[in-house]
Amino acid sequence: MTLPCLPTVRIRLGTGITFGNQFVLGDTQNGILGTNVLGESAIQVVDVTDTVRQISTRHGRDRMFEEYLPSEAYIEFLDYTGDWNPFNTGSPYYPEVKPMRQVQVVTQYNGTEYFLYSGFIWSWDYDWDDPSVDYAVVRIQAVDAFRLLALANITNVTGASTNDLPGERIDQILDEVNWPPSIRAIDLGDTELENDNGEERSVLEAIQAVEQSDLGAFFINHEGWPTYYSRTTLAQKAAGTAYQFDDTGTNIQYQAIDVSYDETELANQVTLTRNNGQPQTVSDSASIDEYFLRTYSRSGLVMHDNPTALIRANQILNYRKQIRMRVDRLVLDLSSDTNRVEPALTLELGDPIIVTKQMAGGTDLTLRLTVQGHNHDITPDRWITTLSTAYPLSAAFVLGSAELGVLGTSTL
Repeated sequence: MTLPCLPTVRIRLGTGITFGNQFVLGDTQNGILGTNVLGESAIQVVDVTDTVRQISTRHGRDRMFEEYLPSEAYIEFLDYTGDWNPFNTGSPYYPEVKPMRQVQVVTQYNGTEYFLYSGFIWSWDYDWDDPSVDYAVVRIQAVDAFRLLALANITNVTGASTNDLPGERIDQILDEVNWPPSIRAIDLGDTELENDNGEERSVLEAIQAVEQSDLGAFFINHEGWPTYYSRTTLAQKAAGTAYQFDDTGTNIQYQAIDVSYDETELANQVTLTRNNGQPQTVSDSASIDEYFLRTYSRSGLVMHDNPTALIRANQILNYRKQIRMRVDRLVLDLSSDTNRVEPALTLELGDPIIVTKQMAGGTDLTLRLTVQGHNHDITPDRWITTLSTAYPLSAAFVLGSAELGVLGTSTL
């Protein structure tokens, strides 16, 4: 079997955040203005695709805690030459085979390049299929830039002030650790924030306090860029044009599906507390009567005033007071060239999909959801992509839509 597109695995041997080679004055490859990054010597980017025999990537969100998780990758390739032995002084890669080097997985399909994963190697493991052979099986495990942001602490945020908007504050926080502005994708948002409190915490904690105050989404995208979707952007994305999947033979066919109907996300009493503010609590008596009291609380938020915290609490309650059906697992086989390939490569966190499942007794199920996680599992002759989903916290108002045109629920 021949895959419809071949994933390419590149390892960047050298320090720094930007994946491209450093700028070397006078070098025909590494001296290209606008392409390379200023540095004293070239960085090696090594293509190991020809020896790769397994790729697995994981990217998504924790539904229970409303947090985006660090994406992870597991890649296995063969070392026939010993060049990936970190102690081989004769290797062209010596002495750069170390943890915290970057790895990137990309592919090309119908003339478009798609990034599948970008992260930092935290572990190199070596094994041998047969003790009698000398070539090694190299297994690398990687995690995205969340790890870097979680391990770096800050106190004061330079330039922060009262009434900053979320995107402004996130940019200020990233500036504290010299994250290049050219490799960020940060929405501005519209929730006014209080001034930074100057407490010591990790960069990731500081950014997530902003994210939670705006009910936005902060994650690392497939290209490795810190990305922030504001609450408004998430609503607009949820209301956008959706890929349609079904098992009826009409639209894009999936290979397997798991549908869940449980109380994982249920909360009928919500309390939000901002720094230097009073707790703002809202509840829904009908949901409490139906499902018993289920509380949800967050503190350390950074919106500017209590009324805004109360609005955010009501938005969370409106979403979480109901039990909703979701698709935990939608499996797409990309091993052959079908209409499944493009959506599997294109869909990003927050993008809408419509899923139909035929049910017994003519009770077919059709759900409009948003992508909340995607995994790729790839071998030389098999490619399986798995999506997980959830309902959007809020969706933009679409006039005339039975789902997205509900007064008091959808956002204009």
